[in-house]
Amino acid sequence: MIHSNPQQKYQSFSDYKVIIAYDLGTTYSGVSYTFTHLTPTEVFDIQNWPHKDGNYYPRVPTQSVYPRCNQQQQTQSPKQATLSEWGHGAMKAMLKPGATKHNVLLSQFKLNLDESLKRPPLENGLPPVQAISDYLSKLHKHALQELSCSFVSNYHPDAFRYCFTVPAVWSDKAKQTMRQAAINAGLITPSDPPDRLTLISEPEAAAIYCEETMAEQVQLKHSDRFMVCDAGGGTVDLIVFQIKYVEDGKTTGGNSSRRKKRQLKEVTRSTGESCGSVFLDRRFQELLKKKLGSKVMNKITEREMYGMVKSFINSIKPEFNGVDDHFVELPRSVKLKELPVQLRDLDDGCLDGGMLKLSCKELKNQVFDPVIDNVLSLIEKQYQQIPDGRLNFLFLVGGFGSSRYLYQRVQNEFHGIKSNHIICPAERAALAVVRGAAYFGVHPRTVVSRVSRRTYGTSCSKEFKEGIDPYSRRIVRPDGRIRCKGRFDTFVKKNVEVPVDHCVTEEYYIYYNKNQYMSLDIYATENDTIPRYIDDVGVQCITDISIPIPEMKDVKKDEKIDCKISMYFGTTEIRIEAIFQTGKKFVNYGGFDAVDKYGNNTIPQYSDEALGVHHIGTILITEPKSLPRMRKNERNSLSIRMYFGRTEVQMEEVYCNFNSAFMQISEK
Repeated sequence: MIHSNPQQKYQSFSDYKVIIAYDLGTTYSGVSYTFTHLTPTEVFDIQNWPHKDGNYYPRVPTQSVYPRCNQQQQTQSPKQATLSEWGHGAMKAMLKPGATKHNVLLSQFKLNLDESLKRPPLENGLPPVQAISDYLSKLHKHALQELSCSFVSNYHPDAFRYCFTVPAVWSDKAKQTMRQAAINAGLITPSDPPDRLTLISEPEAAAIYCEETMAEQVQLKHSDRFMVCDAGGGTVDLIVFQIKYVEDGKTTGGNSSRRKKRQLKEVTRSTGESCGSVFLDRRFQELLKKKLGSKVMNKITEREMYGMVKSFINSIKPEFNGVDDHFVELPRSVKLKELPVQLRDLDDGCLDGGMLKLSCKELKNQVFDPVIDNVLSLIEKQYQQIPDGRLNFLFLVGGFGSSRYLYQRVQNEFHGIKSNHIICPAERAALAVVRGAAYFGVHPRTVVSRVSRRTYGTSCSKEFKEGIDPYSRRIVRPDGRIRCKGRFDTFVKKNVEVPVDHCVTEEYYIYYNKNQYMSLDIYATENDTIPRYIDDVGVQCITDISIPIPEMKDVKKDEKIDCKISMYFGTTEIRIEAIFQTGKKFVNYGGFDAVDKYGNNTIPQYSDEALGVHHIGTILITEPKSLPRMRKNERNSLSIRMYFGRTEVQMEEVYCNFNSAFMQISEK
């Protein structure tokens, strides 16, 4: 449940002087930063990592090492585990003799937040949120150490604003977990303003990077469209934007002509799947098992297999072009006579020096093509979402997006047919997401509209329909009205273009019952038919928000009180407002994604029974301390506004003369 906290230090965007962006990747992570006062904006990258030892790659491995529990420690809770190494240090620690006996290596733990994947628990039983928090704590501590050597040291940490990237495929729950991990890691506190930490989808961040750095190079014009394929270690995310040039009200130098600025309008809902480059690693291991046989594979230690996979990651994966054969060094423990007969031919299978030949054909058919075919399918599906099929540019970014073979396959499949230009940035493609997040932190209004991923609404009571609504939902109000409880009331529909801070306001009434909070549940649905009730199959409560209710005098029990709920859509997080007739306003950024992958195309009739409707949250509203001239049970007004279009909902409430409420809101 989300509660409002009045103890907030920074309320205005202008209070933040430094933007620090984090991209917690499946295989590698990155940190970039910038200053809000720089014109033009210049982004800086942290590339000095502990134990890097000359490694040229600008990001740090997303890996952690924990001590392995002995028998005496088996009774300890996994939550008591202490991280001993991270990043490059974790990789080096696991290459030491006997490392696997005394240590547990955690990698790819970010994938455990993807609810579409059936991932086994982490090896040491650690909850994914703690694994992320522990790693993020080390990453953040090192980032601050590096920043202390720069001009950032001139600013107090309270002036830092953080921007986190999240995959497009993540659910609202996963995004809430990432926000909680940031709190656990010490980046922010629960009392900080919600917008001190902003979330942005990875493909959107990559799109902003492409717009900021390549618009002039490729000459992006007004109404041009471009697709971004952000192919990373774990996920491949896609999004399509359209360029919009508008006058910003400023003149250029001594010229009286108005200067134009670029804005981005989302054309399609961002989509994605977990089919990144880590799945190449898994297929590589399957290929080894097939070639070497189970007998030899059983002799290869975990440490030796780790070294072979690392060789594949560093040498074969980035260089594979679909033409050349490659070789991998076998561990010394593998003897020639133990290999299958077909590999003993030194001219074809196992060569002198213990090098195993991997032919181009088997690498293509068994490792690369099955994964890249999924990527091509995602691009095709995203293209099919474009209303008129017009696409000018396709940008490939991310670590996997830098693959020569992936670029070649995309070029052969789409160039000249569905896109005029296919571009892979020559520099910093692996940093496109984190650098784009830094740009977004400075210019959050670059994106002016987004496509809603879900249908959003709340629970209320409506007129009871004989013969339609079941009798179990029939309720009689204190004023004698017969109502149907648990109906779904819609704020925004799926697949609708929503401008930033698009406000949807609905009027309700509630019955006073001397509660200190009003609990507002936010629901979402992903089905194509709109449900009637909030507990229909497929309905999710994505958040519950507690709204403080002002104390009122002379208000009778069960008295009707009017209220308005406004939700502001169009950014990564939805803003919610609850407004009562007193003018008292409550504002909240809901911990759920207003532009998530889910959503229905039709409005649910009921809020709790139709397919695809989910209870997504409850909001509690605290009553004001004083509301004069109100009698108990006297009807009063409460206005609740919800601001959509952000990553999280922002909510405000304004009271008229209101003491407290019984939280079954009714449609007026």
